[in-house]
Amino acid sequence: MPNIGSLQLKNNLVCAPLAGISDYSFRQLARDFGIGLSYTEMISAIGVYKNSSKCRSFSFISGEHPVSTQIFGKDPISMAYAAKFFEDKGADVIDINFGCPVKKVVKQGAGAILMKDITLCQHIIKAVRKAISIPLTIKIRLGWSAAEENYLQLARIAQLEGVDAICLHPRYATQLFSGSADWSKFIDLRKITTLKLIGSGDIKTSSEITAHNVKYPVDFIMLGRGLMGNPWLISDCLKLTSISLQDTLRKHYGYLLNLFPEKKASNLFRKFVGKYTKNLSNAKELRSIGNSISCANDFSKLLEAINV
Repeated sequence: MPNIGSLQLKNNLVCAPLAGISDYSFRQLARDFGIGLSYTEMISAIGVYKNSSKCRSFSFISGEHPVSTQIFGKDPISMAYAAKFFEDKGADVIDINFGCPVKKVVKQGAGAILMKDITLCQHIIKAVRKAISIPLTIKIRLGWSAAEENYLQLARIAQLEGVDAICLHPRYATQLFSGSADWSKFIDLRKITTLKLIGSGDIKTSSEITAHNVKYPVDFIMLGRGLMGNPWLISDCLKLTSISLQDTLRKHYGYLLNLFPEKKASNLFRKFVGKYTKNLSNAKELRSIGNSISCANDFSKLLEAINV
């Protein structure tokens, strides 16, 4: 069985921390399809440190395992505090985000911009590692830009400071999500570290998962945008029994209803409908129905309109 530090996992597939997407309902659905490990959305460490109720509750559900809580920030003290807070809440892994290139994160001095200051990255890693006893991972990019590529330097520091695994999204921060992820960078990364490596970027089919596992020296494959509306990516790769589209929608909507009032659950579900139905012959009609869902009765109408 694959492992990250002391945590044993049933397979090497990981569900990425997608902002606005990777809530409990999305993670639970991924577990239903067989995912080995799921990540929460990014959580502000300074928000947790300042006792923000939103940040403190914006994590995982009690009894949800295995789950990694991803934190972001620039201050070692608040990062260590948040890491310990979520370990005490029951997180199985703490992940430090050094890779998010989104403007609202970067302008706070967090995420990928931290790769411009390797010394600060080391201080953050050291503080968090000292604060927790559970496995610690970091998510990084190749560097801020091609002229500032320093992922190997950060990887060496991560190993020195007791990190258990590195997730590399092999693009530069300035690329955002444009161009292609350069998985050949894992070959150089494996040469300089014995840490577990998690590969992330541009995985959209089960055949790509298999090919990347064989071609590149990675221990885990992280599934991100390719998983949106396509949890079958997991079960197909693992050769598990498939779940029908209708049952998948029922599960996803049901998990939201378990957490939120009907109207809010319906509103949150809307953003997934187009992804689930984009390949169906009546996708335009279904998208229209999905965009109008405001209650369980509307959801039932969506199911009735699906032609599969």
